[in-house]
Amino acid sequence: MSTVRLLSDNFIQSLIRYLQWKHYFLIKLIGFLTIFISLIIVIKNSSYQQRSLSFLASKNQYDSLSALILQNQIITKLNLTRPTLVTPPNYLDPFVYSRIQFTHNDEQRTEASRKWCQAQSKFIRPQDLEPYKCNDVKQFENSDHSFCLDPFVRNSCLIMSFGMGNHRLNNTFDNQLYDWGGCQLLTFDPYQQPTQTNTTNIMIPIKQNWTFYRVGLTASAAVDDNSNLMTIRKLVEYVNLDSVGTRIDILIIDIDNANEWNLLDDSDFILYLCRHVKQLIIKTKPIHSKRFQHYRIYTVKLNKCFSLLRRRSRLYLLGRHNEIESEWSLTTFSINLGLFCDEIDMSMYLLVYGHLYLVNTKL
Repeated sequence: MSTVRLLSDNFIQSLIRYLQWKHYFLIKLIGFLTIFISLIIVIKNSSYQQRSLSFLASKNQYDSLSALILQNQIITKLNLTRPTLVTPPNYLDPFVYSRIQFTHNDEQRTEASRKWCQAQSKFIRPQDLEPYKCNDVKQFENSDHSFCLDPFVRNSCLIMSFGMGNHRLNNTFDNQLYDWGGCQLLTFDPYQQPTQTNTTNIMIPIKQNWTFYRVGLTASAAVDDNSNLMTIRKLVEYVNLDSVGTRIDILIIDIDNANEWNLLDDSDFILYLCRHVKQLIIKTKPIHSKRFQHYRIYTVKLNKCFSLLRRRSRLYLLGRHNEIESEWSLTTFSINLGLFCDEIDMSMYLLVYGHLYLVNTKL
């Protein structure tokens, strides 16, 4: 009996010690795992904070950079070609200091006006001139005009210019062409004469190879024998142009009034231009009620033999103005869109009016 008790006591004590050891081992294992996991969490948090700080530092660095510095860094890193900003010579944005305001009064358009627009729109097919590809465009300093040098031959050229502004011949595009190109220059104006002359003669020599004539052009249907306006063929005979040469390198003309628009609509005049004029510089001004006729002239007549080298469109004071201000000097330029029939009307207006620089592709 005592032996059995002794064995049971030993077994119980051994079991208790085993359980105590097992418990102690589990406690140590849990503690070790807790410490290990804590270390991993601490390490990960520190590395994340370092990356966050480095990202914030780089972000702050780039935020502090100007757009130009950042652009230069990108170009350098990616080995890109540095962009260049090309500004045309003597470029002046006419509206750089102006504020353009648009108004529209289509609701106030009368029924007669609507019918007029519908009738006019039937006779116009919107079409721009083909662009002319010129390898070398010439523009003088302090001059808005330009022309193509590809077909131009210096010291062997003929220039005809119709219209003289402010009674003066100096400091003009004509004068610059004369000095630079060594051309023969014929200037015409039926209503004015140079201020540096006092004669009333029709033909006035200005310089060597430069002659002024107090005559002008008119359409074939508007010939008046008592006026100093002539058709193009009669004017050619009058100045004996055939003895000088049959090719006119540059012809310059202002299209201001109804007579001059009729001239541009004259088939004989257009035919002469196509056969004899290599480059044409025209300044077109609108007669607003006749603008659809002008669109047709531009689309049908000039398209026969001319391509477009350059265009400088003008709005010609369709809005608020006075006698002194021009649209270039207005601080607030108001355009009434109700003056146009539709978007095509306004687009054609911008295509047709202003300075047009044309090159004859048939000559």
